Amino acid sequence: MSTITRDAFISSSHTLTLELPPDSPTGDVVVTLAIQARDAGHRRQNRMAELEGKYAGRIWMADDFDAPLEDFAEYM
Repeated sequence: MSTITRDAFISSSHTLTLELPPDSPTGDVVVTLAIQARDAGHRRQNRMAELEGKYAGRIWMADDFDAPLEDFAEYM
């Protein structure tokens, strides 16, 4: 068995593009992916996509949520 290490790109359609050197052996291949997040913002975006819609219909907000509160009238 031989090991070839290459950088690759996974597109938004989840297609992996990888170019191998011309002298690479042919035959069966085992691919191991070590995915490195681009940055913290990218990880957060992925996490938010996982949670999107998870609590749909379970959480509600009152129509007057952002209306001023009477208790704080003297401060405003």
